[in-house]
Amino acid sequence: MKKSLLILSAIALVACGTSKVSTNSINADVARGALKYPGYTAAEFTAGKTANENYCGSCHALKSASSKTEAQWNTIVPNMVKRANRKAGGVAIDAKTQESILKYLVTMSSVPATMSKAN
Repeated sequence: MKKSLLILSAIALVACGTSKVSTNSINADVARGALKYPGYTAAEFTAGKTANENYCGSCHALKSASSKTEAQWNTIVPNMVKRANRKAGGVAIDAKTQESILKYLVTMSSVPATMSKAN
């Protein structure tokens, strides 16, 4: 019984610690994004990340955001959205979603590749 309680306590502590690190990381990312996009919020960041994973990741392996520059993402994202929308079976990426993906990728493009894998 004591052993089970000890294991459960350890798991709970690890889970709480992981959440705090993740929140701190997101806050740092949002702060960096706000330098480029004043008023950028955690909700916008999360929406862009989720849209990138769901839309972009549904067709191909996701690229590390830091593998491209802001200028490259500004060209790649609109082109890929056009391609995806031509292929979409009724599920198109709208302008707002495109913008959220682009803001997320541009924000994360300034993070060294080893750090961006954690996000």
